Amino acid sequence: MTELPEHLLKRAAEARARLTGEGGGGGDTAGGDAPAATPAVAAPVAAATPAVPEEPKAPEPVAPYVEAGLNRKTIPAWIIPVLLFLPIWAIYYVGFLENPPAEAGGLLVEGGEIYSGQCSSCHGGTGGGGTGRQLNDGQVLLTFPSVEAGASYDGLAGQIAWVANGTAGTTTATYGDPARGGGAHTPGSFGQMSGFGGGLSAEELVAVVHYERVTHGGLDEAAAEAELHLLEELLRVMEEEGTDLGSGLQAEDIQHLVDTARASAGGDAEAAAG
Repeated sequence: MTELPEHLLKRAAEARARLTGEGGGGGDTAGGDAPAATPAVAAPVAAATPAVPEEPKAPEPVAPYVEAGLNRKTIPAWIIPVLLFLPIWAIYYVGFLENPPAEAGGLLVEGGEIYSGQCSSCHGGTGGGGTGRQLNDGQVLLTFPSVEAGASYDGLAGQIAWVANGTAGTTTATYGDPARGGGAHTPGSFGQMSGFGGGLSAEELVAVVHYERVTHGGLDEAAAEAELHLLEELLRVMEEEGTDLGSGLQAEDIQHLVDTARASAGGDAEAAAG
């Protein structure tokens, strides 16, 4: 075996000491004195820092229409049977309603419109009179009362004839009830009354007469309803006979039509006779 030189063994020992960090003095080397190896100093280990939890991200803003849908109130449970019952209740309610007579409201409303446009300028908006005679406070019924059939001054016949013919078209010396206070009126004694028979239809003329008698004359509800039925029958009779209220028919001519309508209307007409 070949023996290694001592200086090679020494160098190997120094190299190993430098690598392992073990102390070791410096020895002579072939190249001269070598500095002693500095042992490696281990770096201090930093203390472990505790992990800080991340803050939660702010939630995304909710769209207004989504928020409204989420927050809207729901239908309470008790409303469901109520909603189911509503159609039944509506059918029951409508079935037991007492419908008002459409014809009555129609004639009265139509007469009011005609009076406002054609008559109020002379007789006043409330029938208090002016250039025309007073109608309210029952005055119109004192002049044209409803009496038994056959009287030429019957309320309906006399008033319809007077409104249709006016002063110029009235051929009789007087008009109205002779038994009223002061007697019957004389045509032209209180201005000139225009005739509306040629300008209004039979229905319009009858409607304005009915309006004056109910609104200004003060007919009670029962009498007004009975007179309305008689007027409806009168219009039917006039239509059948082709009556033209602009042809100069006088009170006695129209009275014949009223008597025919009374006979057709029956019991209601008797109440209208008052």
